[in-house]
Amino acid sequence: MPETKWSPGDVVVWSESWHGTTYYSVPVRVVEDTDRQFVFYLCKGTRFRFPPGSWPFADAHPWAHKDGWIGHGVLVQHRPGVAHTIWHFWHGEDRRFAGWYVNMQEPLRRDGRGFDTQDHELDVWITPDGAWKWKDEEALLDWVPRGRFTGAEVDAIRAEGERVLAAWPFPTGWEEWQPDPTWPVPELPERP
Repeated sequence: MPETKWSPGDVVVWSESWHGTTYYSVPVRVVEDTDRQFVFYLCKGTRFRFPPGSWPFADAHPWAHKDGWIGHGVLVQHRPGVAHTIWHFWHGEDRRFAGWYVNMQEPLRRDGRGFDTQDHELDVWITPDGAWKWKDEEALLDWVPRGRFTGAEVDAIRAEGERVLAAWPFPTGWEEWQPDPTWPVPELPERP
């Protein structure tokens, strides 16, 4: 049975989970949803939800101290079945393109109201001129003794980043994108 596609402008819930427990949710706006890609927008001021006690580790979730998304919004591009997303960032009042952020994560899993994933810690930051660097390499390795990832999973996560760099999908075609100015900041629906 084919999955239902969302329409541009729809608000869906982006959740992250670990072993079936959702530890983070945020509403995002659908920009494009096709068989080839799913693109969504997290706009400035969008509030996060961290259910009490849901983060399964002793320290706080890295975003738990934030009330919501700050700065320009971020446009996120996902291709079905891949273990990463490409985030697009802008800077300044004139909204200059600032670069791409490749976020290693589980492929998105849809449900009726949104999608779920798990962040894989490792990222790649790429500037508009093509310079790139790994982000959070040490943090990824630190998760192995704490039980979040195995050594084999860490190897697979890094290999995913290396595949993206080898394929070099930049520019993506989304660098000049502008959000619809009529879109209000979305809010999370009440829990069912």
